[in-house]
Amino acid sequence: MPKRADQPTDDPAFGSFDPALHPPIAFSDADWTWFVDRCTALNIPNAPTHRLALEALYGHLFGVNRWLNLTKLTEPRDYLKLHILDSISIVGDSRLRHMAEGTPCVDLGSGGGYPGLPLALWYPRIPWVLVDARQKKVEFLKVACELTGNEQASARHMRGSEVVIKALDLRRRCQLVTCRAMGQAAEILSEAAHFLQKSGHLIIYKGPAFAGEEKAAAAKACENLDFRFISERKVVLEEGDPERVMVIYQRIH
Repeated sequence: MPKRADQPTDDPAFGSFDPALHPPIAFSDADWTWFVDRCTALNIPNAPTHRLALEALYGHLFGVNRWLNLTKLTEPRDYLKLHILDSISIVGDSRLRHMAEGTPCVDLGSGGGYPGLPLALWYPRIPWVLVDARQKKVEFLKVACELTGNEQASARHMRGSEVVIKALDLRRRCQLVTCRAMGQAAEILSEAAHFLQKSGHLIIYKGPAFAGEEKAAAAKACENLDFRFISERKVVLEEGDPERVMVIYQRIH
């Protein structure tokens, strides 16, 4: 378990989000080559150019995770595969290929920052807003956004349903909402509805268990919330892995 920040310690890194106290951690050449090769296999462009930024994000996450519970995945290969590659596996989809500069995108329930941080890195001209209901995680995310080099990336402390109170500038003005590992699809549709403009898209990262009751409940929610189901994009991160399912919806009105 990560050490709690309020426990006595002489280590200034505990309780701090300062990147200077959580410096970059270099990936081995073997791990990096594996990652670039998998990006190529999944038609994800520009991976080689992002090594330094990803090492900075990894070092910062690893350091803060010692005292703030952000992730159970701390080995470099696991980080590159299950946080970064998983997050950017949607990059080849046409809905991301033609995003409008200056129109915000929201990562809902961002937590440790995935998929929002990698997407902010891959799309540096898009204002990404990473939303989370836990203040400490938002403090972490604000600093992590700076490490992406995306000057328009930011983090906000709120729930999706609080957008009318805390973020009128985002209400019905976003072109894309992403969400990974945050509850049932029907609930996510309800929260995303507050953010998305007409014709905006919601992408929910799911596993193979999505097929069944959750998918049926989401279809009902679509009828009530003015969404339509677009597609399921299925991805295998590495041979032998279970399928990842990116479920895509569009706001109709």
